[in-house]
Amino acid sequence: MTRSDFLCEAWDGAAVTYIRGRLLLLLCLGSELAACQRPHPHPPAPQTLSTAGPSTAQRRAEEAKWLAAFPDVATRQGDTLILHHDGKDVARYTDDAQGCNPYSISKVIRLYDAASGQLQPIAELTCHFGAQDDRYLVLPSSDKYTVFDDVSASPDGRKLAMADNSLAQEGGQFSLISWPSMARLAIFKAGCRHVVWRDADSLTAFCWTNSGSSPQDADDTRSVFFAADITRDESGSWTMTATNFVDSASGKPVPAAGRPLPRLIGETPPPDRP
Repeated sequence: MTRSDFLCEAWDGAAVTYIRGRLLLLLCLGSELAACQRPHPHPPAPQTLSTAGPSTAQRRAEEAKWLAAFPDVATRQGDTLILHHDGKDVARYTDDAQGCNPYSISKVIRLYDAASGQLQPIAELTCHFGAQDDRYLVLPSSDKYTVFDDVSASPDGRKLAMADNSLAQEGGQFSLISWPSMARLAIFKAGCRHVVWRDADSLTAFCWTNSGSSPQDADDTRSVFFAADITRDESGSWTMTATNFVDSASGKPVPAAGRPLPRLIGETPPPDRP
């Protein structure tokens, strides 16, 4: 091999090595750049379970007051709640981690019993499911009658006042219901709380209404809040009449400032509606 051939071969080898090195460098840079552009995985954020309402311990403490006041209505055995009527067990409800957890008695109201002609205590059962509470009146037959938010009975036990203040399509209304037929006597397009019965045909409440909102939303800035008299006249019609405007937070009276006080006429549902 001549000196010239040797130099040429050496040059060719160096060139190949140089080109390979450059290609390798480019490949490395490319992979690093791609790695920079790819989102780096992050550990999952800790999940916080959102629950509504009081804790299980608080529910149990509140339930204990009702059980003490009405020992014939229900008995608790650990995680199981047993409902009674006339000394017999009519229903059992056991806490379920995949369902109602916990079950608890949130109220006892006295309702008219057609068979005896007397008032009988009926338990309101609350099923705490996820972030919501579902409520039922558990009847002596073990059937459940769904109620919403706050439900109360007239002194004679023949009428229910029930507020559904949810923002569901059918929510945002206040209902008066005949008992034990369960027929709706009147529906008002208003949200209401703090119901107090004066007699079988008259009650008061803290309410709000908004002609531009359906359902009635207490957080809507257009809603007006008022203390209301709710009465039945001789023809059987029900009327909700505001006695004064009130502050939405405190419930204290506020000046009317020349505004007319709301007056709502109760709507009577068609007979085929529950």
